[in-house]
Amino acid sequence: MRRKAVHLFAAIAESLRFLAIAFLAYSVGALFDSSVSSLLRYAAAPQLLFAAGFFFLWLDPERYATYRPLLMVGKAASALCFLPLAGSIVQDPAAIGVSLGVRGLGLGLALFIALVDLASLLVLGLVKAQNTLDRAAGQGPAMPGQGPDDIESVEA
Repeated sequence: MRRKAVHLFAAIAESLRFLAIAFLAYSVGALFDSSVSSLLRYAAAPQLLFAAGFFFLWLDPERYATYRPLLMVGKAASALCFLPLAGSIVQDPAAIGVSLGVRGLGLGLALFIALVDLASLLVLGLVKAQNTLDRAAGQGPAMPGQGPDDIESVEA
């Protein structure tokens, strides 16, 4: 089993993306209202599933490869949902103003979130293509007993 560090880096970036969402909400003043704060936690918490998905792809790529399409669909949806968010952030003076002592922190965090989304989509697409090329070249599972055929033979 060959672990690819890119999946581990993507898991760390997704964790940082979650924190960026929380800081972005703070910088535009969304956390000052308790109902909005609860909604933000409800909406942002599932984003941690991407970090877990990338971590498990790093841990055992062959076993968890079936979740790759689900991660790709989720990341594509996140990227599409970012477009209206970006429009509102650009128009919001609180996002461009000083927050936490940094001018334009909201805009910078929004750009970081978009970059993580695009990088995650690239990782999911390119690493999948590389795994397909490896299998086409005749390289099977790196460790004996880790392929789908081996699992089915044990279950029978």
